[in-house]
Amino acid sequence: MEFMLFFVSRKGAPRGEPGGMAEMTRFASELASQGKLRRGAPLTAESAGARVRVRAGKALVSDGPFPETKEVLGGFWIIEVASRAEAIEIARRSPHARHGIVEVHLVLARHTFADAGKGTPFLLAFGAEPRLTDPDGDKMREMTAFGEALAREGKLLETAPLASVSATQAWSRVTGPPHDVPAARIEVRDGKVLVTDGPFTETKEVIGGYSLVSVAGRAEAIELAKRYPHAKWGTIEVREIVFFDPT
Repeated sequence: MEFMLFFVSRKGAPRGEPGGMAEMTRFASELASQGKLRRGAPLTAESAGARVRVRAGKALVSDGPFPETKEVLGGFWIIEVASRAEAIEIARRSPHARHGIVEVHLVLARHTFADAGKGTPFLLAFGAEPRLTDPDGDKMREMTAFGEALAREGKLLETAPLASVSATQAWSRVTGPPHDVPAARIEVRDGKVLVTDGPFTETKEVIGGYSLVSVAGRAEAIELAKRYPHAKWGTIEVREIVFFDPT
């Protein structure tokens, strides 16, 4: 099973301890040596990001930082493990959990493509309201067709739906019964591990999928996000990747 771990920080919370990035890198190397880390990367600052949505045919772009949000996405890992319990244990052991939040999401189906190494990598995170549904799979099919076209252009590195309500509904039409693997949020406070199972009622949006793209720069990444079908019914957060962890 593959899971995506999002490393999230609360705005205004104390910053991570000195050397935290180096400690995360060492832990990533440990997971890679065990064959469990499939992809990982820290992201540039929220202030350098953008959020894109399209309403009534008009593209709306908000530059970071995003004052309406209380949390900041700082990076991600994609891991392959035997179970949700093992994914949560890795999240608990990650240095980030000591001062931030680690979200754990089941990856329904991850598609990877060759990287020519000529562009700048960006994460496009597809956010939507929890009540968004896709019972007939029309949204999933539109996203799949767009991703295939993007892959032919040589700009798509990787893409996958996560086990949100909408994605699970659509994907189960192809794979069979729904995946009953809820997301989780993990924090470690005063040595105590706090695990909260999803859905997270306090959040206005959930990340239901992502794409990793390789483009000339931030402007092209934003233009690409405007073209993505998801922008018509949700938001797309555009964040530059600092580097990929060795795997």
